[in-house]
Amino acid sequence: MNKNKLFLILGVAAFFLTTCNNQGTTAHPPNILFFITDDESWLERSAYGWSDLPTPHFDRVAEEGVLFTNAFTSAPSCAPSRATVLTGRNFWELKQGAFIQSFIPVEFPVFTDLLSASGYHVGYTGKANGPNSYPKEGYGPVVIGRNYNLAKIDQPANEISSTDYAANFDLFLKDRKPGQPFFFWAGTIEPHDPFGENNHLLLEREFGITLDQVPLPPRLEDNTENRQQKGNQLYEICYADTHLGRMLTSLEVLGELDNTLVVVTSDNGTAMAVSNTHYGKASPYDYGVHEPLSIMWPNRISAGRTVTDFISFADFAPTFLEVAGIKSPFSMSGRSILPLLDSKKSGRIDPKRNFIVTGLEWHGESLSNEHAILPSKVEFYDLINDPWQLNDLADNPDYSDEMQKLARKLRQIGMQTRDPRVTGEMDIFLKTRQYVQKRKQIGYGETRELPFDGLHAK
Repeated sequence: MNKNKLFLILGVAAFFLTTCNNQGTTAHPPNILFFITDDESWLERSAYGWSDLPTPHFDRVAEEGVLFTNAFTSAPSCAPSRATVLTGRNFWELKQGAFIQSFIPVEFPVFTDLLSASGYHVGYTGKANGPNSYPKEGYGPVVIGRNYNLAKIDQPANEISSTDYAANFDLFLKDRKPGQPFFFWAGTIEPHDPFGENNHLLLEREFGITLDQVPLPPRLEDNTENRQQKGNQLYEICYADTHLGRMLTSLEVLGELDNTLVVVTSDNGTAMAVSNTHYGKASPYDYGVHEPLSIMWPNRISAGRTVTDFISFADFAPTFLEVAGIKSPFSMSGRSILPLLDSKKSGRIDPKRNFIVTGLEWHGESLSNEHAILPSKVEFYDLINDPWQLNDLADNPDYSDEMQKLARKLRQIGMQTRDPRVTGEMDIFLKTRQYVQKRKQIGYGETRELPFDGLHAK
């Protein structure tokens, strides 16, 4: 990573900006396998040098393709993160799609529809987009194509999903027409909490990691309880990786792996609260938004590279469309990373990819506190020398010029992309927050089709 990587957190909406200063072809349209876990920060993977967690199939994708060290979700919350993937737009550009338990407005094209219209076989298993509502103003639950969740695992470990993701991938492959290219979204529920109470024992038994080998973030007290809880979570990461391995094997058996773009990542960071304050998931700290990402495509991209360019989840949709030979719609603000994949270089490839903007609008709150306003604040960190963000430099005068520079850049980007928090056009966000709070009050399960317009018709 670049020595000058810095980090700025700003304001009510908890936006932040991270910055640093400084082709082949295939005979047939490529297949795409998008493997996305649930709630996992980048450092969990041993490929990044912090842990020794055995995830050999993620490592294989990185070794036979590209490991990205600066991949960031648009928002550290499941629904807006996945909405960004589907639409190729930053979460703040998605109106109701910026919120968990809301919906993706149909006015924004999704790449899965465009692939399907171009002849791709499209489907998913496990967790798709959401958790969402499905009113007439938004996409329904089949936005990622046909659901493949019929195959089940007998007696899964405690708090492990019974969905056999890899077996469902095989069913999906059997349903496609001969020679038909495919897109498959493999969305594991793991490692979302709750975790099996004693799954740290399975971590040792099945993957050889003992409690004393479990890595703990420095913000967590090093004690047996925390090591067990962390071990329970790491077991789920290793478990999910076994399904990735089975999927890769299925593609090899069919002779399809070489012409398949395999993308492996997670939707947002690890769920971790410290002193009743969110630090990972649902927070704008690095542990909440910095994601693992490895990509392989044996027929086309050079293997064994590590790329430090900054990647946003908004970049996935235009990438998938470009590799399929489909022009991205004007609505997509993300940029295809195919030029990075086609490059034979490591390190920084595109000098313009030297920053990222991400943030969080809303991830739920108690109904009794529904009118609370978060205090505005600024935090500033040096992620090279302080990767866990333990030392806030916001009050250090040595960094005042750089902070002001980043603040101006953040505001400029917000104006260019019509971020409601910057333009002041907050009506849609305020109404969406009320909509989600209404759903929460009545019950999410009872309000799946609650009209957004109807809620505010009076």
